[in-house]
Amino acid sequence: MAYVIAVLNQKGGAGKSTLATNLSTAYARRGKQVLLADADPQGSARNWRAAGPDPGEHGKAFPDVVGADTAEAVETVTGSEVMGAFDVVVVDGPPGVSGSGPGKVTVAVLKAADLVLIPVRPSGADLWATADLAELTKARQGATGTPDAAFIVTQADSRTNVAEEIGSRLEELGLPVLQARCGDRVTYVKALGQGVAVEDIEPSGKAAEEIEAIIGEINRRFYG
Repeated sequence: MAYVIAVLNQKGGAGKSTLATNLSTAYARRGKQVLLADADPQGSARNWRAAGPDPGEHGKAFPDVVGADTAEAVETVTGSEVMGAFDVVVVDGPPGVSGSGPGKVTVAVLKAADLVLIPVRPSGADLWATADLAELTKARQGATGTPDAAFIVTQADSRTNVAEEIGSRLEELGLPVLQARCGDRVTYVKALGQGVAVEDIEPSGKAAEEIEAIIGEINRRFYG
């Protein structure tokens, strides 16, 4: 059965789709069979794949990408019939955690996930907006013991200490914070727009190193 990694954040602009597309591609290039389920009605992951090259022409692996922006669709793509065909399923989640609309999809994703990653920009507004999702995740953990969950700081400026300060404040919400993080780099923007991974834009660049560090930490702490 596949290992399900959900990337969730109710606030737009946190780098959710950027993280989901790069993580799923990184696993695919490690020889894993990977499905990227796009549960966001905006369809960013689907648009990313549509803009990208054909894997045969590109010479490098990409995940399979499907839409799953209803609770029923999430249940289907994380059901045993689909899960048996993949090693890793990455879900690019929707915004919102209310009891209707996107909230129902978020709950379905939480139920299916083995690991929830919550990307958070280093700002007070993003920190406050994350609290409800953190509480929902912890409630699920309290009821079932799953999923594992962690915050990941995104769009971090290495020239300031704000990311470290936010990391400390995130821990107060009761979930761990990954040591690895994503910087505020144009490479991420280019890769998302061109339908590729950051390693395709700058193979030895800082963004590619960051994704490798995130994968390494996930594998050590949760999935390895």
